[in-house]
Amino acid sequence: MSEPHELRVDLGSRSYTIWIGPDLLARAGELVEAPKAETIALVTDASVAGLHGERARNGLATTGLRVEQFTLEPGESSKSTVTLESMWRWLAAVGMHRTDVVAALGGGVVGDAAGFAAATYHRGVPLVQMPTTLLGQIDSAIGGKTAIDLPEGKNLVGAFHQPRAVVCDTTTLQTLPDHEFATGMAEAIKHALIAPGTLADRLTAQSDVITARDPETLATLVVDAAAVKVRIVQEDETEQADRAFLNYGHTLAHALEALAGYAGPTHGEAVAIGMMFAANLATELGYADRVGVHRSLLEAYDLPTTGAGFEYEDVARTWVRDKKYEAGMRFVLLEDLGRPVLVRDIQESALRKAYEAVR
Repeated sequence: MSEPHELRVDLGSRSYTIWIGPDLLARAGELVEAPKAETIALVTDASVAGLHGERARNGLATTGLRVEQFTLEPGESSKSTVTLESMWRWLAAVGMHRTDVVAALGGGVVGDAAGFAAATYHRGVPLVQMPTTLLGQIDSAIGGKTAIDLPEGKNLVGAFHQPRAVVCDTTTLQTLPDHEFATGMAEAIKHALIAPGTLADRLTAQSDVITARDPETLATLVVDAAAVKVRIVQEDETEQADRAFLNYGHTLAHALEALAGYAGPTHGEAVAIGMMFAANLATELGYADRVGVHRSLLEAYDLPTTGAGFEYEDVARTWVRDKKYEAGMRFVLLEDLGRPVLVRDIQESALRKAYEAVR
């Protein structure tokens, strides 16, 4: 049995290990750091439960812990106050103590909802993230951000609650629908563009084997892309400065998703268009012209480079309502590859021109 890759997130007393490799769900019990736990509350959704639930339950139970399971309905609607109350009451019903563990098995919705339940039940109980999507393994399961939605908007109620461990079983990536895999690749490309190093070159050179989901190549991709997130989280845990760089491409992406009522482009498609917008805007402002690099990378993974669709005025109004609006809009742009910067007070003419290039 090969040993998993280990990435350490160094946050002092809140430090933890990210375990990455194939077939790790079967070993989950030995990777969970919870010496005082008696119960693991496994939270998943109905789709993931059918694919990976049994392996996860059996793996967690190898240490002799009692494993209880709460199953959500798939989809964003499960990130609600109604679902959260149901989870709280279920945790009480199964007798969860402050030293017991919530384990989130699934994608971003499960990680967010279960993570926020763990952050708030008993004023915080230990959390283990077990992401089954590429997006989760390289991004959303790392860093402690948890949230639920309100009718007024997404992720409006949340907390930072660092996990005790993150278990990334890369075998689960073989079962992802193509659109979910593409969403993860959009985030991997984002990491490659904002970080120094050779990841962008390797994503270009290895596009065929990555899209074919070669197991060894995928595991290496997860390690390398997750390492970018780890470095930024360690430097800026609560998203005050450098961690905002992880929002590269997301300012426009969030606007497009909101305008479409979250029924239009996938998150990955929206982020891809958002990064192209950011590349065009950077060029307009006199930074290095890397529009061609963006286009080549995105097209290699069949991600869109145009097609925003909406009128600029509608997009601009949505930006003002974004939760990241602070004393005026700020945009993450690239001075050059691997050199992100936060830019404020951009002339509307430049914003409009960059947007029309991707519309």
